[in-house]
Amino acid sequence: MSITAEKFIEAVQRSLPILKELPKDLKEVVSRMLTEKGDVIDRERLNIILSTWKIEPVNRHFFKYYFKEQIKTTDELLDGFHHFMRDALWHFGDIRRGFSVLSQLESIDNYIQKHQFDVEEFKTRLPWLLVDNIAPLDRGFLGYVSGQRTYSEHKVLSITETILKVIDDNKTEWNGFDVNTLKQKIAEKISHEDLEQSKKLLDINECNKIDLWSLAELNKNKVAVSKTLLKVEETIKKIEKLKMVGERNQLHYLRNIETIDVYVATSMRDDREYVEMAKFVEEVFQEQNIAKLNLRYFDPTLCYCESRVDKGVIECLLVRTAKVTVYCAQDGDTFGKDSELAATLCQGKPVIVYVPQDEQDKERGERLNSRAKTFKEFHPLGLQVGIQDGVARGVIVVRTPQDCSNILLQILTNKLDVAVHFEEHGIVMRERTTGSVVRSMTGWGELAHCFWSNFGISINPKSGLPE
Repeated sequence: MSITAEKFIEAVQRSLPILKELPKDLKEVVSRMLTEKGDVIDRERLNIILSTWKIEPVNRHFFKYYFKEQIKTTDELLDGFHHFMRDALWHFGDIRRGFSVLSQLESIDNYIQKHQFDVEEFKTRLPWLLVDNIAPLDRGFLGYVSGQRTYSEHKVLSITETILKVIDDNKTEWNGFDVNTLKQKIAEKISHEDLEQSKKLLDINECNKIDLWSLAELNKNKVAVSKTLLKVEETIKKIEKLKMVGERNQLHYLRNIETIDVYVATSMRDDREYVEMAKFVEEVFQEQNIAKLNLRYFDPTLCYCESRVDKGVIECLLVRTAKVTVYCAQDGDTFGKDSELAATLCQGKPVIVYVPQDEQDKERGERLNSRAKTFKEFHPLGLQVGIQDGVARGVIVVRTPQDCSNILLQILTNKLDVAVHFEEHGIVMRERTTGSVVRSMTGWGELAHCFWSNFGISINPKSGLPE
């Protein structure tokens, strides 16, 4: 479709509806450009048209990069214009700021390449084989919450064993006492706290049917507690060995931290979550196309660190050095994990939010669907401004490990498929397959002017005010 003044103006208005008013003489200027020597626009004519907006001219490289030699049709105009908008939003977060830089560069390709991942570097690296595997069903033993259950059981069983010994030593004297009197007598020989701890015996499967206060069941109870205690002690030995493996894995990650590509942010509270996360990580990174990149990724289910403070420092460093964060939105999230999401975006790095699906449990499935929608459209952490460049970045929400793997591959190979949309608050750029917002530009002119006029001002860290 050949270009005319009317089609040119219509294309501009359709592509940039945030332009509230067009220059009064725009149609006349464009008409002149299209009647002299054919219905085409070259760089000279485009610069004359841009001058009606009081916009600086573009250099030859810019015009050729986005529009080739000449603009002959409306489609060529729109294709070039949308290509420019994607580059401007992706790298600058604002069309005006992007134009002021890109329109003067001698090589836009070189500029963009500096801000892309080196795919060949991924592929030429040797496989990374330092981390030892731990069976998914055993990984829960490394957790601060789930890993303490066995130690708690050992404490309760030891106390129970003590109580049974006290009863055994005094069974002749106490025979016939009711339960309350028996508890009172026991409390005189052991602490009240230990007596209260014995109530947790009901949580231990092998002993939850024991009637601790029955003298008739004393011998049976002693055997049951002794057997269970032996099993628990064997489990503790296993846990200590697993912790040693987890500590070695953590050390290997730490030694190789400068080349970690992907940080997986999780919060695991029970064995089920450990198994789910182990399965998710395996499915994402063992996918054939991803596996070819030889990625270094941090799997938190394989690590153990005795100090929570040290663990927090390590994870902060991982967020700082990794190229991408994969945030696993489980049934309940934590302050630490949410902070990692925000910190990644604020550094200008991409975040993938994985919200699992559950078709077996309808109530859980609906809750997860709601969470996915919240992250995509409403979550306050779903959009963060980069502290260095001011670019407003959003998260990409996926629902399956396969989708996560595909998006991760697109990000790291610089092939993320995006489209520009014009919405009520301005311009957004969405990833095509998920519809997630990855960039946002306000359409409120006063806000844009205020933001970019003040964003670069240095801040006094004590007062929070400009120096």
